[in-house]
Amino acid sequence: MTKDLLIHNARCLTMVETRVYDWVHILGDKINDLGNGDDYKKHITKTTVQIDAQGGSVLPGFIDSHFHVVQAALNALSLDLSEVTSFEEIGKLVKEKNRANPGKAIHGIQLDRNRLREKAFPDRNVLDKLCNDVPLLIDSIDYQVSMLNTYALLYYKIPFTLEGIHFDQKKMPTGVITHFANARLRENILNDIPSTLRVKAVENFLKCVLKNGITTIHAMEGGRLYSDKDADFIYEYADHFDIDLVLYYQTMDVQKVVSLGLKRIAGGMYLDGTFNARTAALFHDYTDAPGNRGSLNVTQEELNQFVLECYQNRLQLALYAVGGRAIEQAITAHEFASHKTGVLGLRHRLEHVELPSEEQIKRAKNLGIIFSMSPSYESIWGGQGKMYEARLGQRCLITNPFREITDQEVLICGGSDCDVTPADPIQGIHAAVNHPVKRHRLNVYEAIKLFTTNAAFAIFEESRKGTIEIGKLADLVILSQDIIRCSEAQIKDIRVRNTIKKGRVVFSAEGQDKC
Repeated sequence: MTKDLLIHNARCLTMVETRVYDWVHILGDKINDLGNGDDYKKHITKTTVQIDAQGGSVLPGFIDSHFHVVQAALNALSLDLSEVTSFEEIGKLVKEKNRANPGKAIHGIQLDRNRLREKAFPDRNVLDKLCNDVPLLIDSIDYQVSMLNTYALLYYKIPFTLEGIHFDQKKMPTGVITHFANARLRENILNDIPSTLRVKAVENFLKCVLKNGITTIHAMEGGRLYSDKDADFIYEYADHFDIDLVLYYQTMDVQKVVSLGLKRIAGGMYLDGTFNARTAALFHDYTDAPGNRGSLNVTQEELNQFVLECYQNRLQLALYAVGGRAIEQAITAHEFASHKTGVLGLRHRLEHVELPSEEQIKRAKNLGIIFSMSPSYESIWGGQGKMYEARLGQRCLITNPFREITDQEVLICGGSDCDVTPADPIQGIHAAVNHPVKRHRLNVYEAIKLFTTNAAFAIFEESRKGTIEIGKLADLVILSQDIIRCSEAQIKDIRVRNTIKKGRVVFSAEGQDKC
């Protein structure tokens, strides 16, 4: 007998025009019926499972469009430094970790230099005073910078000849590592992790992700800052988990992706870096570092050939580009490949796109490029006195211009970049609606689309996901409030009551432990 589920006393926001229903009936893994009033009672049988939504919104299951699954899962086992404000606080947490796991290497994550009283990353001399008997490795919040004590520098065996090894005046390594050296370090560490640990870590982590209503993830795995083993793991184990994992293999090896039968590829060489690390490629100097405009990681010619090969093999391409020069490089490469091949309709993407110009937005529109953006960046780094302003000065007023991009009819899909920011679409919706600069704000309905209809379109799954319609997959999320009628300033306080995946309740807030 096919199991059925009935959700009533709800505000079912279908995301089809402005249609709203009071109830939704599910049979098996599909949406069977929708309606208003008491008409739902016709579907009640002895076996029907009923959920009273208590007037809360029912939305399509959230889709997170930019997520580093394996990295986030493994980092969940690491030492969280996201709230520390001084070297002293780092030392206290490191010592506690060392006492709890004596003799084990310590990996700290999410260190935000802008929160630190010292306004600098701790070098190996500082770290040696905090811990000198085991390897200590700390990653910045954007994973662009690693910091190691002397023990770790020797333990992880990173050649000092690589670009990104920082030296002091005595030509000794400081323990602060960026660029290619940082990539090599992370790759070496990740490659040593067995698949059994990856399975356990990802399984446990995704259980926590379900509590935020996410039913599908665009998994950005592999590449320069991660490990191809992560991508291979998702390729092999994607069907093992409750959440749908759509793999974007981060590599420059087009033929490898073709041989695996994949339809998507994410360029493994990020075009630039981040504002936080001052490595995003700008057309102007960083406000707090005159003479530094960031850098590009690949030449235009190299990128043109790579993008052309993706077009020729009809692979949907996602390219990481943050600053204006990197965005320009990506769009130029797409224009080159489009002109050469005439291939259209592959729904190529630019990831992050934090500082696009009006002209670049228009050119992206002409190419049919999708912008995959992380609205929560603005909550964390946007606004007066925060990192964007420190790095970019008055140009912080033009970062992440969601309103202008949407008005130019460039589709935006929303992601968390987890675990750079938490995997929480409600926070992403809140950030898009409450952008620090009013003229860049979306309305609530538009912001929800970033994580539902737009995200489904971005992976060619709009016929199965992204809206609440009869016959579509029963991926749904029930919220604690009506998100449309809620105060915009209070969207962040809304909670997920239930997550439903393929007609099955995979998360219920009642009786659940916190992750």
